[in-house]
Amino acid sequence: MSSLDALTSKILHNMYKQDIGLKYKVISSYAKIYPDKIKIIKYFSPLTIDRFRSVNGLANEELTSEKDNLQKSINRTKTKISDYVLCNNFTHFATFTFDPNNPKVKGNENRKNFNNMSDLLKNWLNTEQINHQRKHGSKFKYLIVPERHKNGAWHFHALLEDYKNEVRDFYSSKNPYITVNEIKTAKRYKGRNYLVRYNLGRSEVAPIRDKTKMSSYIKKYITKELITEKYAKRYWSSRNLIAPEVIENLAPLTMPQEYRTKVHDYHEIYEVPYPSDYADFLLEVDRVERVFSRNKLRKLLQGAC
Repeated sequence: MSSLDALTSKILHNMYKQDIGLKYKVISSYAKIYPDKIKIIKYFSPLTIDRFRSVNGLANEELTSEKDNLQKSINRTKTKISDYVLCNNFTHFATFTFDPNNPKVKGNENRKNFNNMSDLLKNWLNTEQINHQRKHGSKFKYLIVPERHKNGAWHFHALLEDYKNEVRDFYSSKNPYITVNEIKTAKRYKGRNYLVRYNLGRSEVAPIRDKTKMSSYIKKYITKELITEKYAKRYWSSRNLIAPEVIENLAPLTMPQEYRTKVHDYHEIYEVPYPSDYADFLLEVDRVERVFSRNKLRKLLQGAC
C-alpha cells in the first residue's frame, strides 16, 4: 500500500469512527441527464447502499418486467444501449457479415465461432479507426451488437456516427456482394450503401431516420440466447461515446404526475423535458445542496486529520 493510500484509508477510518452513517448513503431516487430530457427513477422506499457504489443500473428502466436474474441482466444491457443512443448522435445503421470464402474467415464452420468472428471485426475496426484518424483527423463512434443467424453464423449490427470513409451505392455493379435479385428488384431503399473498406464480407449501411425506433430495434438483439452464449460479449462501444450524467436524489418528495411514464413494483419513472423551467429548478436545487454537502465534508475532513 502506498503512503497516499495509507493516508486516505486512515482519514476514512477516522471519519467512519466519528459517524458510521458516512459509510453508507440513502438513495430515494437517481436521475440521468440526456440532451433532451431528464429521466428520474424514484423509489417507493429509499435504499441504503455503500457510499462508493454506483446507483446506475440499480433499477429496472425497461418496459419488460424482471422475473429472474437473467432478465435483469438483459434489461441492464438494454438500458446501457439506450443511454448511449440517447446521448450520442448516431446517423447510420450498418450490418457486417462474413464471407465463408474469404481467406480470413476460413469457411462456414468458422463463422459460427463467436470469438473468431469477433476478433476479425475488432481487428478491422482498429485498422479502420487508424485510417480514419489519418484521413479525417478524428475517430468515428460506434455501438455494435452481435446476432446469431438461424444457420449458426454470427454477424454484427452497428450504429455509426461521424464515419467519413468511402461508401458506395449498394445497388452499384461494383458491389461484390449484391445478388441478382437485389439488382433486379424494383423496390430499392433510398440511401442504402455499402462500406468500401470493409473486406471481410458483405456490408450494408443506411441513414437512421428515427432515433427512438432505432434504439428499440437494436435492443431486440439482446436476447437470452446471447446472454447465455459462452464468451459472447453483449455489445461493443467505442471509447469516445458520451454517457448520461447520473445525479443521486435529484427528485423532490412529490413529483408532478404529468411526467410519470412507468410504474414498477419498487419504483416509478419520470421523464422531464430538458431544457425546461422544471428541469432548471431541479438542477439548481441540486447545485445548492452540493455546496452544503461539500462544506460539511470539508469540516469532517478537518476533524479526521
